[in-house]
Amino acid sequence: MNDTPGGKTSFEDTVRAVGADVTDILDGAVDRTAEFIGGKDGNRIVGGAAVGALAAIVLPISIIGGALLGAGYAAYRKAKR
Repeated sequence: MNDTPGGKTSFEDTVRAVGADVTDILDGAVDRTAEFIGGKDGNRIVGGAAVGALAAIVLPISIIGGALLGAGYAAYRKAKR
């Protein structure tokens, strides 16, 4: 992180750091869920859909919407590699 004068961390750096942590958590959850559902070669998109559906229980979105968001995230991550 870049320090601003006076030793304080900028808001943008804090947001980037939190975003990186959230991404790491999501990646780990998708990978573990895919392995749990389909073994070592489990489908990451299905794992992402399951994680999204579980997140929808807590978030103010429908379970189907959460599953679509989770599958979309996993597909994006797969296409990025």
